[in-house]
Amino acid sequence: MQTLKPILFIISLIILVGLACGISGQSDPTATPVVITATEQFVEPVIEESAPTFTAISTEIPASTATTQPSPTETIIEEMPEDEPPAYYVEEFDGDISSWSYFMMNGDETKMDLYTEDGYLVFDLQGENQWVYLLYDEYYYPEVRIDVLADNRGKNTNNVSLICNYSDSEGWYEFNITNGGLYDILVYSEIDQDYYSLASGGSARVVTGRAQNTYSVICQGNQLALYINGYLEREYTDNKYNLREGQVGISVSSFDVLPILVNIDYFSISLP
Repeated sequence: MQTLKPILFIISLIILVGLACGISGQSDPTATPVVITATEQFVEPVIEESAPTFTAISTEIPASTATTQPSPTETIIEEMPEDEPPAYYVEEFDGDISSWSYFMMNGDETKMDLYTEDGYLVFDLQGENQWVYLLYDEYYYPEVRIDVLADNRGKNTNNVSLICNYSDSEGWYEFNITNGGLYDILVYSEIDQDYYSLASGGSARVVTGRAQNTYSVICQGNQLALYINGYLEREYTDNKYNLREGQVGISVSSFDVLPILVNIDYFSISLP
């Protein structure tokens, strides 16, 4: 009996192993079988190299950010005007005096000469009672100061006269100073065609003979003032003829003693 137990144990063990193998090998009837065919192979993906793509950079500035550049400006070269004659200056008579013109109120024009020489304006009067005027033509002055340096090189009987407020329609004011020491403030009326004395007198400040004198006048409308060698000699307000503005100038006159030779060193025009 003892010999059958080992055999029975072995047989039981074989049966149990067989049952276990049968159970583990049974397939699921609902599962889908995976079929691998011989033609399916793993294909390595091919990466195609494409040509590089370049993005164009625009040189156009967007309107929203563009800075407005100024358009080229046409350069206009203006022609410089020719030199205009000055209103206020000192005429030294050493150059062009085409802005001045002369006329005579009396006397024989063939016996006088008016010219510039060595920086002087020369009145050379060889006839009796010659009244020669020289005017600055460029401006009318409502107020002005005139200064002249007169050098007497001839006889001692003559007038040196300063002119202001000259106009062809009304006349002018005239300040006469004789080389002997007398003065006279006149008005010439174009309406009456005549001279009228406004004020007169004598001055000890005139240097007589062959000498130099500085004469000055101030004309502010009809308010007049005469200076001799820096001293105020006479003031006058003309309420009758009332000349308000005009040109300026100078005059030299002869009487009955000849010759008359007066050199004008300078003629200064300035504001009072």
